Order: sequence, then C-alpha cells, then structure tokens
Amino acid sequence: MVIRDQLGMERTTVAGPYSEGDNIKLRCDVYGGRPTPTVTWYRDGVAMVADTKYMPLGKHLRSEIALGPLTRQDLHTKLVCRASNHARANPVEQSVQIDMNFAPLNIRLIGAHQPLSAGRRYDLLCQSAGSRPAASITWFLDGVRLDKSKETTSADGNQTTSTLSIVLNRTDAGKYLSCKAYNTYVQSDALEDGWQLDIQYVPDASVRLGSSLDPDAIREGTDVYFDCIVKAHPAVYKVEWKHNGVIVSKHSLVLQGVSRTTAGNYTCVGFNAEGEGSSPTFELNVMYAPTCAPNQPRVYGVAKQENAEIRCVVDANPPDVEFKWTFNNSAESIDVQASHISRLGTSSIVSYTPMTELDYGTLLCSATNKIGKQRQPCVFHIIAAGRPDQVHNCTVANVSMTSLAVRCYEGFNGGLAQSFFLELRDSHSQEMRFNNTSPVPRFTVPNLHPSAVYQLAVYAFNSKGRSEPYVMSAATQRLPEKQMKDSEKVERPRSPLPLTPTLSIAIGLAAAVLIGSCAIVLALKFPCGASGRRNKETAQGTTVRTSSPGPSDKSVASKEYDGNESDEKNPDVIPDTIDSDDQMEYIKRRQHISTIDTNSPSRLLLTTTAPNQTFIGSSMAAALHANHSSTLGYCTLRNGTSQASNSITNVSMCHMPSTFTTASHTTCTLPRHPVTVGTGPVVPGTLTPNAHHWPSYGGTIAGVRNITAISVTSNQGSPAPPPPSAIAMQHLGPTARTRVCIGLPEDEVSADTPLMMKRESTV
Repeated sequence: MVIRDQLGMERTTVAGPYSEGDNIKLRCDVYGGRPTPTVTWYRDGVAMVADTKYMPLGKHLRSEIALGPLTRQDLHTKLVCRASNHARANPVEQSVQIDMNFAPLNIRLIGAHQPLSAGRRYDLLCQSAGSRPAASITWFLDGVRLDKSKETTSADGNQTTSTLSIVLNRTDAGKYLSCKAYNTYVQSDALEDGWQLDIQYVPDASVRLGSSLDPDAIREGTDVYFDCIVKAHPAVYKVEWKHNGVIVSKHSLVLQGVSRTTAGNYTCVGFNAEGEGSSPTFELNVMYAPTCAPNQPRVYGVAKQENAEIRCVVDANPPDVEFKWTFNNSAESIDVQASHISRLGTSSIVSYTPMTELDYGTLLCSATNKIGKQRQPCVFHIIAAGRPDQVHNCTVANVSMTSLAVRCYEGFNGGLAQSFFLELRDSHSQEMRFNNTSPVPRFTVPNLHPSAVYQLAVYAFNSKGRSEPYVMSAATQRLPEKQMKDSEKVERPRSPLPLTPTLSIAIGLAAAVLIGSCAIVLALKFPCGASGRRNKETAQGTTVRTSSPGPSDKSVASKEYDGNESDEKNPDVIPDTIDSDDQMEYIKRRQHISTIDTNSPSRLLLTTTAPNQTFIGSSMAAALHANHSSTLGYCTLRNGTSQASNSITNVSMCHMPSTFTTASHTTCTLPRHPVTVGTGPVVPGTLTPNAHHWPSYGGTIAGVRNITAISVTSNQGSPAPPPPSAIAMQHLGPTARTRVCIGLPEDEVSADTPLMMKRESTV
C-alpha cells in the first residue's frame, strides 16, 4: 500500500506543506490480495468518500480523495487509507498528516502614536502572530529600511516580536515609522503597522542683532537691541538673556547707552517641557576712546641725573592708539620729545631724567584712537626719591607661648620700592632675639620663651634709607599650670611675680586711689568740728551788709530758707504737740525763744562784712557781750511779757540778719526768711549802695503779728560802738526797741527756759 500526492510523490507520514486555500488530491495504491480488497479513506476516524478503481496495467487498486480548499483547521489532519479482503484477516492501512503554511494574521507596533523626545534612545516593539512558520518583521522610516533589529519567537511559534533600538532627532519629526510582518513561504502581502513621528526637542535658539545695527560700528552711548530666534516643540514658555553667563533679562533685551562694561558675550535661552536650549554666544563689541588703566604706579621717586622709565597703560577699543606725553610743573608745560617715547600695544614708556629741581613735577600721558581722544590723561608725579614713611596701625596677633605674628600697614614708599624689617628684643636685657626682612609688613616670630615680654620695632626701608621705627611691646602666654596628685605635691618656694610695666602702673593707681579715699574720709570727719570751735573763739561782733543783695545772695537765702524748713520739720528739741484750738492761748501763756547758731558752714556764707562797713545797733551788741566769758551763744527773742507783746506787733524780722561777731558767740535772733526793711514798698532800680533792702516776710511767726517794713541804712560816718558794758537803746527805732538780744550764762540754761532750742549746724 502506498499513498501518493497529486504529483505522484510518495507520502509516508506528512503530506504537504500546503498553503491556506489549496485544493489537494491524495491517492492510495493497494497491491495484491485475493479476493480483491476493499479500500477505504478515513479522516480523523471518519470514513470519506473516495474514488476507487482497478488499474489493470499495474494490477492494483487505486483509491483517490480530493480535499480543499484547505483552511487553518486542516492543519495536522490525519488521513488513513485502509484495505481489507476478509473479515478474519487483519486490515492493511497507511496514514499521513496534512502540513500547512500560514501568512501572519496581525501586526502591532507597541507604543505608537505618542510623542518622542529628540536625542533620547527608544526601544520600539513590533509584534506579529498567526504565521506558520514564524513571520519575518522589518522596520522602515519613510520607506527606508532600518537594520539592527532583534526578533524573538514565542514557545509555540505563533508570535514573533521585533525590537528596534533607535535615537531620533528633531529632523525626524513628521516622518513615518513602520514595521512589516510577512511569511516567505506564503505568497501573500506583508502586514504593516506604523505612525507619523511626533518629535519633541529642546529649544533651538539663536541671537540676532537688530537689523538696523552694524556689529562692527557700535560705540559707547549707542542703543542696542537683540532678537532671540527660537525653534522649539513644544513651544517655549520662557526666554532668558545672559551676559557673560549672568542673567540680565527674562524677556526681550534692549540696551540703552552701551558702555565698555556692556561689551561681552550674549546668549538667549529658551525653556520648554523638554528642557532649556541655549543659543550660540553673540559677542558684542563696544568701541570706546582710551582711558587710563587702573592699578598703575602714580608716584615715582627719582634722584637727580637718574634715568627713570615711566610706563603708561591705557584701555582702548580698538587698541590702535597714539600717545602724547607732557611735562608740567609750577613754571611751565612742555611736550616730551618723541625720541624719548616708545609704544607697545596700549602701553607707552617714556625715559625721563631730572637734572634740576625744576625737572620735578607731573607727567601727563594721553592717548588717541579712531573713536576719540582720552578725556582725562594719566597723571604721574615725579618726586625726589627719599626714605619711606613709617608703617602704621601695627597689631600683634596669634600670640602663643612660643610665637606671635605682627601685621602693619605700609606708608608711602618714598618713590622707590620698599621692604620691611622687624627687630625683636628682650624688654629687660634688650638682647636681640629675632630679626627678619619681608617684602610686605607681615611677620611671624617663632622660638620665643613663655611668659616673656618683648619689644618690637618695625622699619620700612628702600635704597635711600629706612624709616622711623614703629615700636610696640608684646608678651607671650604663660605655661599651663601642672596639677599634681596629693602624693606628688611638695612645698616649693614661690617664684617672685615678675614686675612688668603694666603691673607696676596698676599697683600705683590702686595705691593712689586708696590714699585719696582715706584723705577724703579724714577731711570730712575732723575739720568741721575744729572750724566750729575756731569760729566761736574768734567771733567779735555783728556786721550789717551795706551792699544790695545780688543773685548769689538770693541763692544763699533760698538755701537757708530750705534749711529753715528742714529745721522746722526736724528740730533738735521737739516741743509738745499743741492742739489747734489751744494755739492762741498757748502763745499768750508761753514764752517763745528762737535761737539760730551761725557756726554752721552754710551760715558762714552770710558773715562776710563789706569793706568799711559800719555797725548799727552797737549798744545792743555791747549788751550782748557784757558777759564775755560765760555766754553759750544764744540770741533770744522774748514775747512772753505784756510789754513785749504789745510792742512786738510792729517788729520787722530780717532774713539776712546782722551777724554778731563777738568772741563768745555768733548767734542771731532774726528769722532766716527775706524781709524788706524800709518805710515803704521797694521799687526795683531804686536801691542805694549803702542800704540793705529785704523782701517783706509774708509768713506767720508765733507771737509776732503785723510785721511792717523798715529801712536800715548804714552810715559811713557813724561813731565807733560803745564798750560792751552799756546798751544804748537810743540807737534802735521806737518799734524795734522791744527786740531784745541777751546773752545767757551757761548756768542759767535750764529746763524751765520756755521752748529754748539750741540749733548747731542746722542752717
């Protein structure tokens, strides 16, 4: 038994492969067998209709079946040809399976139809399924095949995946990217999937100068504006301008009145969702007239007949400049000859040799280019070379136990290059410990001794000599104290404390303050009592001031008034409290004695007697001094008697009393408040030189009422006072004769003396 296809090819196990839609024929040839066998075809166990006929030429039976058109369901269909001629005999059979090839069923480009970023690598996937055998996938960009893709097949062979690794740029925007799947064993059209690329990229910016401006003809003062041309997808949301890398504007850039500082590199930067894109730099060239370059030596010290090369450097754009030198002094201005001038780029050097004093002055250097002439020339002063100035503001820093640092500020160099020199000596022995030279006034001094005081001197020097020294002192730190255990502590004699100048000054100031404090305490304690005793012994009488009181007298009176109020508030002897209802009765029944001791310091201000001042009331003074040796110094004013009470109603009290300067006491009975003495009101400006005018006393004194004003005038020609043994009452006025001043012996002072108060040092 043999199974053959329509081409006569023998098929033993597989028939095909066939394509989908093919129509096929298979035949089964059976040889031998008696009786003639019966031939049957089975498809997956189901009998099929077959055309069987005897072939006499070959003497065999042929059974033929027809299949088609084939579909995907016919794949691996099993066809069996079976022959049998007797029921008891085993049948003979032959089988084959249908094998088929399929075209791809579908294709899909994964991640399609989404924007891609330029410059970024993407791995794109294209999948195809349903092809047998596995499909082949190819990539195309705008019809151009792309290589370097990788394909993988699923385990069942039904699905194929192709991976394309690609980097796109902004020029690929709008192109069509696709993948195609096909089966080379099947004659059919390839399947394709793709999309038009949406490429997003960072802004592509460029700077363009304003169309009306010439970039080679921009000079100082010109207005300049720039345009920033930006290409970007997506659109930019911000544009920045940068000048030499520094942001200067966030929008358009307009420069008004450009200067040399405006020149430089300009860039614009655009920002979008993909990032920021910077334009190529645009160099703005601003031309300007020459100016003097900074940081040039301006003073040159030159000796007579010494050649000096003065260098002048200018800043100019364009740098093609011409120089002119002029010498100027107080007498004349002269142009320097061209033979003495040399030029190199934007610098010029003049050789100058002063011969006389008139050759010292000022050299002026000016340059010119095509933009214009230098407005302010460079000024160089030619002076006679000399020694440098002294350094200043020197400080000592970084002081340790063994080292210190010195820093100073240099002065004028004298017109020549200067250096600096440091000397360090021991303050006690003046032995040199360190010296060093430096081009700058900064020094570090090592290898010093701890707790030592040093003297430092800093000099500046040049070829003409050295400056005056800057001298200062410095001390190194002390060694740290070592703490020992109790078992290691031993008694050592203490080293004497080093007596430094600073310590000596501190001890002297402390001693002076202590001595001064003791002297002040002793002066305040002892001289007051001695002065009081001396005044009591030397007082001889009462003088009446003949000059009108000035501002100082009023001030003293005011002070005494305050003192009197203080005495009334704080008396030495406090009387019994008197009810207001019994006040008048108490005044009538009791005698009042008011005493004032004029030995107090403030009272002495009122004892000054004017030159040639005469005495009034001399008989009263004589009566007061009758008992010269035993008087305590009380001046009393009695108002207890009826006669005195009747007469005292018209007595005037003087605030500025006559002071009795007797040998035994200096006590006055008059009140301390100002009272104008006179027969009438005092008119300002009518005061006489020899009269005392006191303001009327407006207060109330116990036992004294209706105080009137009287005028007491000193008489330069009055006779000398009578002896102390007589009291001449005729010298007193009729209203003042009741004012009685008496001297009480010490043994007459007792507790019965009514309201007697001894007030010492209370005024």
